[in-house]
Amino acid sequence: MIIGLYRKKTHILLAFLALLTTCRNLTDAKATVQSKQVIKPPITEANEAKNVLLHKSKETFSMFLQTVGNARRHLAAAAVARATSIFVMYPMDTIKTRIQMSGSSNLKFDGMYKGVGGSLFGQVPYGVLTFGSYEVYKQLLTERFASHNPVILYAISAILGDVTGSIWLCPSEVVKQQLQGGMFQSTGEAVRQIWSKGGVLGFYQGYTGALARDVPFRVAQLTSYEVTKNLFLKYQQRSNPEKKELSTIDATVCGAIAGTFSAAITTPLDRMKTLLMTNSAAYGGSVLSCASKIWREEGINGFCTGLVPRVVYIAPSVMIFFVVYEQVQQQLADT
Repeated sequence: MIIGLYRKKTHILLAFLALLTTCRNLTDAKATVQSKQVIKPPITEANEAKNVLLHKSKETFSMFLQTVGNARRHLAAAAVARATSIFVMYPMDTIKTRIQMSGSSNLKFDGMYKGVGGSLFGQVPYGVLTFGSYEVYKQLLTERFASHNPVILYAISAILGDVTGSIWLCPSEVVKQQLQGGMFQSTGEAVRQIWSKGGVLGFYQGYTGALARDVPFRVAQLTSYEVTKNLFLKYQQRSNPEKKELSTIDATVCGAIAGTFSAAITTPLDRMKTLLMTNSAAYGGSVLSCASKIWREEGINGFCTGLVPRVVYIAPSVMIFFVVYEQVQQQLADT
């Protein structure tokens, strides 16, 4: 009987211990679930908006890369055309810069190609970024806003393209113009001196002036070229409906018209950009202060200084650019 009672108590004790163990396991499991629930961030409207924005950003970036890939012949054509036009017309650019710096035509004609290497280093990638991205922006905008006036879309595309390229261009322009003006004897010396005086910002002196000139110039240049090009094609399609590309002569005429027009109307802005990049402190460091000083000291004629050499430089340069650009991209399209 005693043994039976002992066994009964033992069974009760074991059952009690099993019950305690089960309760403890359940408690631990509940705590684990609660801790996991605490670690997991709650889904809020802010998180959902962030996820949607991230997804849209990935889609836009993928679309941009695909568009750039499709426009690779435009990028290659822009690089070749930019290098050719800059090298051929560089001496006239040097003359124009010296006239705008000195305000007179008493010039030295030595070192006409001084700084051409740095100019090509800055201008060729700039040409690729500007005109390549212009084609990308133009394609995206014309597809999305097909019912809108194409001239407005060309202008917006030109602005976006030029802002994209200007970040690369400005440092090389500062170095180039100070070399052209005879302030330094070599590119290395110019880079060292500009860096020692102003650091990174020294290479962006006159950046606002450059944008103030380049954005209107690019809008005028590309918009007038696109309009002239379309008019030429529509006129010639009357007799030849299959014609879809410009001939060399057509591109030459369209480029000359676009270059002359855009160069002439942006000469005042170009003068201010030159002065801000070569002697920013003397002209207040801003477009408005520079314009005020020119007006006070030189009057209206001061804004037109360098008009003739600028047109003589820009018009053939743009003409050469578009001739080479059209020919290269057509050749690449056929391969």
